[in-house]
Amino acid sequence: MKTLVALLLSFLVMMETQAMAQETQYQFGVRWSVNGVASSVDMQEIMLNFSGVPGHQNTMLPASQYIRNGRNEIQFYAWPVPSDKPFEEQHELRLSMEYWEQGENPNTEAKTAFEVVIQPGLEGFKPEVVNVDDQAPLNVVASSIRWDDDYFRLEVPFYNRQPMPTWCWEEGDVLRDSNATRDSLAREYRRLYTLFEAQDNDALMDASKTMIEELALASGEPEDYVRQRASFSMFFDNPNLFQLDPFPEEPMTLNLAADNRVAWLTREGVAAPIRFGHAGSDEQVSNVRLYFIQRDGQWEICR
Repeated sequence: MKTLVALLLSFLVMMETQAMAQETQYQFGVRWSVNGVASSVDMQEIMLNFSGVPGHQNTMLPASQYIRNGRNEIQFYAWPVPSDKPFEEQHELRLSMEYWEQGENPNTEAKTAFEVVIQPGLEGFKPEVVNVDDQAPLNVVASSIRWDDDYFRLEVPFYNRQPMPTWCWEEGDVLRDSNATRDSLAREYRRLYTLFEAQDNDALMDASKTMIEELALASGEPEDYVRQRASFSMFFDNPNLFQLDPFPEEPMTLNLAADNRVAWLTREGVAAPIRFGHAGSDEQVSNVRLYFIQRDGQWEICR
């Protein structure tokens, strides 16, 4: 009888522990490092970061709002400058997914779910998976990791076992890669540009309602706090920080991602249609990177 009771208690403790584990909601981030090359990080083909000049970086960005249930993929671009120059032997690219609990400091308390390392300057190199955490909610698909020499792109698929909300970039209408889509989106950019001209921060934040709601959901922060962080008031209130560039007149490039449900326009490579310079600096430019979905024929800022 004592053995049966002990087994029953053990079973109940195990079930309670599993239930607590299932209730744990982690937040996620993507970390990358390079030493002496330019780089760009995309998730679901949506660009999270771009640095077109060679540098030494070790950077992490929150990424929960880009992660869905099931299969996901990171696209990590890294290239020498100029791009026809070969990689050097010491060049090393590192890419990892991090996770932490709500309330923890991601800079000091984040755990590594997995890390992928490549040295493209070495002959016969292959991507190597290191630092795998079997308890993490994110599992790398090691057999499907691929380095594309033509595009300097590392593709890293992974599975997420933690339930996630359905994000706006999953819900948008499937878009056509056409001049009609590009021109329609350009009109929406121009409408937003007039708000920047008027320095109407409230209207810009209202137009970003979906983005603010989902960032709050992903970060666990109040919407008012996220709205304040996303605000352009700091720039509008300081003429030295805000000199709006003219809106481009020439046709721009349409970009599609996330199974053709997310769209944005670029000019001059990856430059955004809406950008502003900083007084006294010919080099410092802030790009307003907006990613859109379309629902019921209406453009909506998603990210």
